[in-house]
Amino acid sequence: MLDKFKKKAESLATKAKDIASEKAEKINSEVVSKLADNYLDSNLEGKETYCSWCFEKHKVTLKEKNNLSRNIYICNGCSKDVVKCRVCDNKAKYSDKAEQIDNTENEDESVGMWSNNFCAVHEGQIAKFESLNWSLNSIGEYRDIVERTEKNYKKIGTTIGFTIGGAAVIAPLAFMAAPAIGGAIGTSAMGLSGAAATNAGLATLGGGALAAGGAGMARGVAVVTAAGSALGGCYGAVISNSYFGDIDGFDIVRIKPGIEPTIICIDGFLNEGKSEAPNKWIDGIEEKYKDNTIYYVKWESKRLTDLANTFSLSLATGGAKNKVFGAAMSASKMAAKKLAPLGAAFQVLGLANNPWSVASVKAYQTGALLADLIARTDKEYILAGHSLGSRVIYSCLKALETKEKVFVKDIHLLGGAVSNNCEKNNDSKNSVNWNGIVNAVSGQINNYYSKNDDILKILYKVGEGIKFDFGEPIGRNEINNKAINNIDVTDLISGHTLYKENLSKILKV
Repeated sequence: MLDKFKKKAESLATKAKDIASEKAEKINSEVVSKLADNYLDSNLEGKETYCSWCFEKHKVTLKEKNNLSRNIYICNGCSKDVVKCRVCDNKAKYSDKAEQIDNTENEDESVGMWSNNFCAVHEGQIAKFESLNWSLNSIGEYRDIVERTEKNYKKIGTTIGFTIGGAAVIAPLAFMAAPAIGGAIGTSAMGLSGAAATNAGLATLGGGALAAGGAGMARGVAVVTAAGSALGGCYGAVISNSYFGDIDGFDIVRIKPGIEPTIICIDGFLNEGKSEAPNKWIDGIEEKYKDNTIYYVKWESKRLTDLANTFSLSLATGGAKNKVFGAAMSASKMAAKKLAPLGAAFQVLGLANNPWSVASVKAYQTGALLADLIARTDKEYILAGHSLGSRVIYSCLKALETKEKVFVKDIHLLGGAVSNNCEKNNDSKNSVNWNGIVNAVSGQINNYYSKNDDILKILYKVGEGIKFDFGEPIGRNEINNKAINNIDVTDLISGHTLYKENLSKILKV
């Protein structure tokens, strides 16, 4: 068995080497030429350019002149060390410890090899500096904030490593960017430095669990989310940019023009990815909201479809609980082997290729991204989500509750695949908690649940595995909060996939 595994590993390594060589030969000569031309051109004096520490435009003061390497400057805005980006005139972060990449024990842990060479745009952290504080006329203009036009040199240099073997790692860009985000806020806004700046900055943004050691990543809820004034502003955009790059197939499509409040519809597995999915929302919701604008959020369509197919196959062939559990664990073990020696850690944390774990964390990321986009508009919204779409909505509300302005009028949660936990004295960022979230809604939160939902009865618990969320799915149970309207639709809904085709009836209950 050991020899067989060894041969398989050697084969994979050989394949990786061949692919890497092939990719290297195809590197755009224009890219190489541009990097060469800018390698020793380090002059920033007198130029007002963007800084990758504070994300603002400032001039610099020369700190150390070098003949054989780039000059080191101090940003006149945030007083942090900077150098000229290898590609443009904007400022890259600088640290003489940057070669010790990805070591969170470093005193200055927010500067790695890539950020030490490239500005935040060309490192891939943001799409562009200019739009970080922009407002939007509608959420449909989201591309103005997150769509990239410049090359991401970090991605060019690391993509091969992330794709060999098809192994999936949760949020590589987002979680790797988290220390940089925290460090930027802790430095520029709080006057701190090093690890203290990073931890304080993350705590300010609501990422306390990440600062405490990263357990929040596995639990999903502690996905870094901008809070308060940061949401809809510069640092909110930094986070949104990270998540946008990590959520496959993200899109916001207007499927019906009309008046406010704007309705946003979000699917989960067993619906997402089907071509008729957006129209089914219109068919079901139009009777109650005849004249309203309707948008449809696409997120992780392929992953959610794969998740649905896995679960559907297990149900069709019998022994659903054991088969689904086996498939999920098998996927986790397979990815863990491919990610060795980190594989064991990822498997324990639920960050390997377990389809439910991946989709759940993606849902929280999508909600955080959506919240930032909503906060950039001056509109009022009604959110409707089915299955994991309800988890997206929870994440969105959790971020929006920190804003003084209330953007959301009403909520419709249909067969929600998210915990019903509602503990009054639990402020932990590591678990779902509906307590206090009503502050983000001016009207009513409606939770529609059915005791006939066997998908949630079996698969929710299997998918959650270790019960990080400490609760039962809202799609089968009430949320114990007097401010939330729990509606039992057991008589109308005989299965998890039947909510939208009965939506017009449900909304009348």
